[in-house]
Amino acid sequence: MQSIHRQGRALRVIRRAPGARVRLFCFPYAGSGPSIFNDWPALMSDAVELVGVVYPGRECRAGEPLSRDLGELAQTLVDEIAERDDLPFAFFGHSMGAYVGFEVARRLAPRAQRPQHLFLSAAGAPHLPEPCRIHDLPSREFFKALVRLNGFPAEVLKETELVRYALPILRADFTACETYRFRADAPSRCPMTVFGGSHDIRVDRHRLEAWRQLASLSFSLRVFDGGHFYLRERKAELIGCMRPELARLGQGREVA
Repeated sequence: MQSIHRQGRALRVIRRAPGARVRLFCFPYAGSGPSIFNDWPALMSDAVELVGVVYPGRECRAGEPLSRDLGELAQTLVDEIAERDDLPFAFFGHSMGAYVGFEVARRLAPRAQRPQHLFLSAAGAPHLPEPCRIHDLPSREFFKALVRLNGFPAEVLKETELVRYALPILRADFTACETYRFRADAPSRCPMTVFGGSHDIRVDRHRLEAWRQLASLSFSLRVFDGGHFYLRERKAELIGCMRPELARLGQGREVA
């Protein structure tokens, strides 16, 4: 058994909790890193240790090549997450993070060290066709599509330096998501809770509900008032929905 404190580059402990009884790995959305979860600890129980996943090419991995293959990205995370086996753990992923977390969970399914719950947010079920591909659009049209479909702040387009920095990261992440092909060769083998926004143009309720077909154990769906980034305004409600299941896992009653 190895401790989370022997940290690798793909994981960043957002809050160390000496008395933690459960660990929540958080997978960020496209173009971002684990810093988007920095304010979550204030809303979570002290029994939960929060660990953010860092994709290549950003934050503490800024010098590494970007990944454009979601399956390969997931595979690179498997061993480092599996080593953190001193506590029961769950995954939360938003948008791109939901797909990465789901694929890591599928790869961990044959092992003893696998997530005990999946919280998947703002992502359509991966066996459905992608409704709109934008990753290969010219730069200006690509950012306009982000504003229209994903609620990306329009004022960012005026920040030339920020656009220059963000463009390759966002394009790589959207390439990974939009070229991802789900293969029904391994179940996730853990309960699944799916979240979404009621006004999300890209991910409607039908696409959220379709995850039920991939849930080998229990499934539940909660839709919040908001768009693709509903979690910014509904953070407390979202974490409140996860709290009972995390508390249950912390009591040591692991899912078979």
